[in-house]
Amino acid sequence: MKAVLLIALLAMAAVAAHAAEVDTEVNAEVDNEAEAETDVAVEADMEVDAEKGPKKAKKNCHPQCRWQCDDPSCPAVCHPVCARPKCEMQCQQTACAKCTVHCEQPECSVRCPKDMCEKESCPKCETVCAPAQCHTTCVAPKAACAPLCEETSCSWSCAKPTTCPRPKCELVCSKPACDVKDKQKCCKCNQKNVFLAMPPFEGDSQMQPSFVEVMSNIQHQIQNGAEECCPCAKPNKKK
Repeated sequence: MKAVLLIALLAMAAVAAHAAEVDTEVNAEVDNEAEAETDVAVEADMEVDAEKGPKKAKKNCHPQCRWQCDDPSCPAVCHPVCARPKCEMQCQQTACAKCTVHCEQPECSVRCPKDMCEKESCPKCETVCAPAQCHTTCVAPKAACAPLCEETSCSWSCAKPTTCPRPKCELVCSKPACDVKDKQKCCKCNQKNVFLAMPPFEGDSQMQPSFVEVMSNIQHQIQNGAEECCPCAKPNKKK
């Protein structure tokens, strides 16, 4: 009985192994077919792209608008800030004081001895004076002094002004091709054409803008997006 069961189990294991091998082969064939279809689709896309050619970048066909602003300026509010002065008094060497002595008139008297002999000698008298009454007066010299200070150390302290004009801005847009008038009359702004672009000026000749100022103004407008357009100078006739 055990042998029969063992044979049955071996037979069932062999059938299961054969079924697994069949499933593996089927899955491999399916994967190969999917990869082949993917390769065909990629090749077809490459052929279509090769026929159309590389894509070109779109041009900027719209008129461009830019902000144009003036450049107002105003001075800052500044005041000096200095460190505390460092000074000392310097005096020259003084001379000696000038002194004078003032005395009262002397008080003197003559004294003679009481017992004298007129026959033997002349009178032996002497002059006796009171102590001198004197005092000294001195005058001090004037001091020659002057303050001596180090070099002053200062710096500027500046602040933004409270009143300063704000910049004025304007949005300027280029015109479409249909709105541009006299397009053929616009030439590059070289030296000859800028001379023609200088406006006529009536009045004081010193107030007339120079060629450099006009040229700088035109270049500033071109940098801000304006079209380069100057009057066309007449070409020189060939002799």
